[in-house]
Amino acid sequence: MSFDQLMPVFLSTPASNVPVELPFKFLGGLSLSTKTVGFMLAVQGIYSMIAQLVLFPFVVRSFGTLNTYRFVISVWPVLYLAVPYLVLLPEALRLPAAYLALICKITLHVIAFPSNAILLANSAPSTTVLGSINGVAASTASLSRALGPTVTGFLHSRGLEHRLSILSWWACGLVCAIGAIESFWIEGDNAKPVQQKDVEKLAKMDVDDCETGLQYEESELSLDKTRPPSESSRESSTPNSKA
Repeated sequence: MSFDQLMPVFLSTPASNVPVELPFKFLGGLSLSTKTVGFMLAVQGIYSMIAQLVLFPFVVRSFGTLNTYRFVISVWPVLYLAVPYLVLLPEALRLPAAYLALICKITLHVIAFPSNAILLANSAPSTTVLGSINGVAASTASLSRALGPTVTGFLHSRGLEHRLSILSWWACGLVCAIGAIESFWIEGDNAKPVQQKDVEKLAKMDVDDCETGLQYEESELSLDKTRPPSESSRESSTPNSKA
């Protein structure tokens, strides 16, 4: 979300005449028109749909969910560290480099987010708590969507005051680097075995969903209610008398 907020600003910001002091102190953007920025974002959206349907299933089938997630989340910080330096490229290379950065971002995005959801579901110790886990994850994601652009927007403004265009981008890169380190703590991407209680519950649900089973249970209950108590006691005493 921070990338989606910062990138249009970076693309449309005019070039700066402030002297460049490498490696960190420089300002400016790519000076692209609103029409060009809109077209680039449209291309990003179209590519996102195609990659989600075609690229993600192929990559996950080939390398596994966890390996794919670790690789993608490890590459992501490099993208954030490199984007602000696009202004230092020759003018002829800036636009192609911007397209490349957008394509890389969407590729990482469409692979990382579904992989994250799969790994999260597989980490659930029981299917009974899967809803709670997904609820907490969705709430955390919403909180990040609210705070991410706010924090990075503030950092971007402060960075411009000190000729540090890299400040907000490198802050995002630091967060991604922490996530990359955490990804290596994940033990595996296979779903945990279903608990015995879950098996019993699933079996019960299968019987309850069967219309014949429901009718059978209802008929048995009605017979038990209409049967006289003496008859039930007689049936229970019969085996004892025979014995």
